[in-house]
Amino acid sequence: MTNDRFSVWDVHHHWVNEPGYIDRMLREMDRLGIERVGLIAMGDLIPDLFLMKESRSGEANNEDLAAVVQQHGDRIWGWGFIRLGDHRDDEVDRLAEIGMAGLKFHVPRQPYDSEDYFPVYERAQALRLPCLFHTGIFTPPQPMPGAGFRSHHCRPIYLESITQEFPQLRMICAHLGVCWNDEAAAICRICPNIYADLSGSLGGWRSSKSVEWFQNTLYWPTAHEKILFGSDVHADEIESTLSEHQQLFEDMGWNTNQIRAVFSENAKRILAPHD
Repeated sequence: MTNDRFSVWDVHHHWVNEPGYIDRMLREMDRLGIERVGLIAMGDLIPDLFLMKESRSGEANNEDLAAVVQQHGDRIWGWGFIRLGDHRDDEVDRLAEIGMAGLKFHVPRQPYDSEDYFPVYERAQALRLPCLFHTGIFTPPQPMPGAGFRSHHCRPIYLESITQEFPQLRMICAHLGVCWNDEAAAICRICPNIYADLSGSLGGWRSSKSVEWFQNTLYWPTAHEKILFGSDVHADEIESTLSEHQQLFEDMGWNTNQIRAVFSENAKRILAPHD
């Protein structure tokens, strides 16, 4: 699929720790008409994420990502990764200083709405940094005993209480909650500063849902204003997930302007202060 109707902004893509991955990703972006991508580097914590064929290469951490953003700032923005509960008090400011346009939260030590994390959200709100929250089940590529991964800490409902305290903090609920879809959709509908992407692996949670299910879940008239395109797959699979998303939105009856909002306009609005 090569999209020639509107630009695409991919808000959720992980840097896979393979040799030459950034160049491979950029080539696929050029081929598929993807204008910009939000890149996440979690190599410090989960170095084997999305590895397909090749051996691990390098670190793919926040510092590496900052260098990539500096080199390709017109194509890539960085989501600075923070594991809530392991962060330093000044981590948000440090990530902003090295060029991150937003923050990515994953596998927190406590539920997302723990008051221990409020200083992080307060600084993100003050610096106008949007935040991408993993929501739903997560299992690492290899067992990690002692790492303290708890998927129930990542329920979408916890974002609802965060928005009460930080109403200007723009939040993205990744994967529409996976197994907590109703929660994710409800907070997107009710809370003006919460959005969602439908990202996930090919053959993953989306594949079990019918078009009618998506129509019923995203039923309100302005739902298209709250959904963002995110791939969250290996670069070799972006074409397939892009086609899958577009076919889904067309089958749902969304028109070109609504689909354009999902593929780029909503992301541009969320990231405008840092573009």
